[in-house]
Amino acid sequence: MKLIIGALALAALAGCSTSPITSGQAASVPAARILAYQNPLKDGGALVITRDNGWLAGGGCFAAVLIDGRVAARVGTGETVRLNVPQGRHIIGMSGDASGGGLCAMQVGQPIKESAVDVKPHEVQKFRISGDTNGLDLRPTSL
Repeated sequence: MKLIIGALALAALAGCSTSPITSGQAASVPAARILAYQNPLKDGGALVITRDNGWLAGGGCFAAVLIDGRVAARVGTGETVRLNVPQGRHIIGMSGDASGGGLCAMQVGQPIKESAVDVKPHEVQKFRISGDTNGLDLRPTSL
């Protein structure tokens, strides 16, 4: 009996991760939720952030994407956004959505996660927001 319960628990946890999608497969974030870095820049680069599908990708709440500490977009599950940034070093981050409603606005379990990036002229760097039982994460991706 313990073996069956253990197997069921493992099967349930295996279904608790997100499903990665490419930026080409994802829906674009609506313009109303892109708050900064919308216009292409001469000699600038781009950061493409794609959020996985799946409930543990924070389904029901938007994730706030931050560039240099400023909320640049509110991204839902299965969505992607292209942010045009000046060349140079930037801090890209992700947190819960303070502009959301209910528990989403409380940012329960969504600490700010940040990483430094160095953007070269005309370069495109891709990032993925994924999740598992430990919460959401933001990492570089080849997808």
